[in-house]
Amino acid sequence: MIRLLICHSCRSVDELPAFHGRPEDDVLLEDLIARHVFPDGNEHMGKLAEIEEADWRDSYRRNAILEQIKAAVEKSSGFPTEWYATKSTYQDDALKCYKKHGRPDQGCIDYCDSKKRIGNPTRSGWQAGPRVFLCHFCPVETWVRTQEQWQRGVYK
Repeated sequence: MIRLLICHSCRSVDELPAFHGRPEDDVLLEDLIARHVFPDGNEHMGKLAEIEEADWRDSYRRNAILEQIKAAVEKSSGFPTEWYATKSTYQDDALKCYKKHGRPDQGCIDYCDSKKRIGNPTRSGWQAGPRVFLCHFCPVETWVRTQEQWQRGVYK
């Protein structure tokens, strides 16, 4: 399963990985919602939906899902809507960082550095919460996991 954050104000659909923990530990959703605010501080209107990842990865089914979202928004608002932009926010941001660092194929100079942590450091209990980094969505993450498996002896 994956989640879609459907923002009626931005006319966008943001893709999020599935989450099975306590709602207060869902730092990705919390961070993404914080990006959907008006200049006066009011939050955008939207919904969160869960769908099968296979349906989202198939371009034909993805288009059908987006058409259903568009139709539902038009029905609820009474106004025709422009086509929704879809994005995988964290993967897009991680790829920008990856390109900025020259597309490293082995390691990264700021892998899981504190400035890459996703979440709100001022929130009570943040230090004890889950540690999610932008780096977890980067191609370098695959290299890091492979190195860890080599060290554990998974590969011989």
